[in-house]
Amino acid sequence: MVVLTLAVQILLILFGHKRKSSHNLMLRIVVWSSYLTSDSFTTVALGVLSNKLAQVKTGGHLDSNDQLLAFWSPLLLLLLGGPDTITSYSLEDNALWLRHCLSLAVQTSATAYIIFIAWTNTCLSYLSSVMALVGFIKYGERVCALWMASHDKLKRSMLPPPDPSPNYPRFMEEYTLKQDEGYYVVADKVIEDQVPEGVCSSGDDPSSVIDSEDIEKAYGLLQMFKCLFVELILSHDEKNTSKSIFKVIDREKAFRIVEIELGFIYDMLHTKAMVLYTKRGLSLRSFTFSSTLLVLVLFSLVEKSPPWSDLFITYLLLAVIVFCETYSILMLVSSDWSDVWLCKRNKSSALRRAVNFVRLPRQPRWSHSIAQFSFLSFCTTERPLVCHNMLEFLKINQDLEKYHYTLHEDMSGEIRQWIFHHVKEELANVEEKHDPVPMNIDNSLAQLVDNYHVRKAEWATKGDFDQVVLIWHIGTELLYYSDQERESVLHDIWVSKLLSRYMFYLLVVYPFMLPSGIGEIRLRDTFAEAFKFFKDHRIPNSKSNREPYQWIKNLVISRGKRNEMNPYLQEASKMLLRVRTEVHPNQVKGGKSKSVLFDGCRIVAAFKETEVRKKWETIAKFWTKILMYAASQCRGDGHARQLRRGGELLTHVWLMMAHFGLTDHFKMTQGQAIAQLILR
Repeated sequence: MVVLTLAVQILLILFGHKRKSSHNLMLRIVVWSSYLTSDSFTTVALGVLSNKLAQVKTGGHLDSNDQLLAFWSPLLLLLLGGPDTITSYSLEDNALWLRHCLSLAVQTSATAYIIFIAWTNTCLSYLSSVMALVGFIKYGERVCALWMASHDKLKRSMLPPPDPSPNYPRFMEEYTLKQDEGYYVVADKVIEDQVPEGVCSSGDDPSSVIDSEDIEKAYGLLQMFKCLFVELILSHDEKNTSKSIFKVIDREKAFRIVEIELGFIYDMLHTKAMVLYTKRGLSLRSFTFSSTLLVLVLFSLVEKSPPWSDLFITYLLLAVIVFCETYSILMLVSSDWSDVWLCKRNKSSALRRAVNFVRLPRQPRWSHSIAQFSFLSFCTTERPLVCHNMLEFLKINQDLEKYHYTLHEDMSGEIRQWIFHHVKEELANVEEKHDPVPMNIDNSLAQLVDNYHVRKAEWATKGDFDQVVLIWHIGTELLYYSDQERESVLHDIWVSKLLSRYMFYLLVVYPFMLPSGIGEIRLRDTFAEAFKFFKDHRIPNSKSNREPYQWIKNLVISRGKRNEMNPYLQEASKMLLRVRTEVHPNQVKGGKSKSVLFDGCRIVAAFKETEVRKKWETIAKFWTKILMYAASQCRGDGHARQLRRGGELLTHVWLMMAHFGLTDHFKMTQGQAIAQLILR
């Protein structure tokens, strides 16, 4: 059990922080399994130790080997504290901090009991006491980190102090007194503008790309905008401060600041960052590290006797603990938090150089990828899962298929530029109209198709959000595989496919990030109709036919291979488009089925007479507006959930829009009114 505990801890140390920047499903399964089993293995090991030593104590005298086994108990307690880089696997784990607090009390009591029954006034017993204290501190750090990251505590910590307002009775007494003295009194009001604290003033050049300056600026903005993740609101003063910064920076700097902010949020939710990066946390870490090194040195000097296997495990335990402590300190000085700490204390360049010398290579802050899910490829391309029959028996094959058919596209500079340009364009439209509602999706989409003279497609901009996404995704897929004139509009086609498949991916895999509706029912019905259609028409390589054709992996139009086409999907597209759609599908099938398969075909017909450049420009802008609207409507905790899965483009767009003031979180005027009496 001790060896298993060590193995699991090593896995958590090596891979626990990598999920922040990876979308790999296997990595998440490994981390999840290790996280769930680490506490269980340690608890069982402590139970076995206490039971064994209690039996030996009852039957006779404890020998040196039994005392060595007792020395394992505080080391196991220390391992229960876990790595600094992963305290919780998901947001729900933070809510269980009270359960971990009880576990801390129980496991500390068990460790103290083991040390007590094995106490012999030897050096090993005193070393056990020291390590028990270290283990209690480490486990306490974990419990404290879970508590501080829990939703209620996090929300309370972000609330401003209660404001009782100026003394109204005293003001009115003075007002009445002046009136009685014969003055003509007028009460006037002066608004005191307040600039939110925290935005670092270093790096005045807005085009600066120095990473430390971006970290300082991101941390300052985070102090204002972190409350969005717990559904609190901001003031217009904070909006103006943020907007003034983002208006003058380029897209690379804007996206970099946003990803740094989200990296800080991940650390606050899933690591010991809020506990460690304080004076008390740093002092405790210095104590635990020095104590562990001292115990390792003293233990090596203690006289020992066989069995050598137990000695080997003891040294292995100490070595892993020292490695964890050393690695944690290196991660401590290598993180963005250390740059903030140096900035806030104006530390010398010599200290900065020393930190830069020992710091590890900077880790990616998110996956820098955009997930892709194609309706046509899912319905027509056979890509069987390993152990498909067993998974089908366990009723989990459908859930795993969603991930199995998900591909990923790199987040290129082109898509950053496209999104940043349209966010700024939306800001200009809002400022021009003085519209209190940042984005009205119904009016926005209808106006878009009207501006491009595609009024035949206006019907597809109305309805539930999931219905609009599904219809337009099917239409975009069919247009892509059927359009022959492509060379002049490759960029718009690429943007359209990238965002279309990304929004469909969210609809299929993470519907909680999109506005609520009956998306799951509509998806099931549409998939069922598509499977039936392709089975009836005997599409080659169809999932319904289960024919073993080779999977063509690159379905996404990548930057270097934008002309690659899948012949099976082309054939499926042509077969769907042969179906005439003059009669509305609902008139034939009624309202029971929510399938919109052939509504997607009607989109193609609506664009039939549209010039190719105008067509793809309309579709690309349509999906950009859909992306921005979905980002603004998703709750803050929904965005926070995705940070542990490598992050989502939607979250980055949401936070950037918030910095431009394009969300509905700005409802307070922070400046305080100062009343004054004017006597005439």
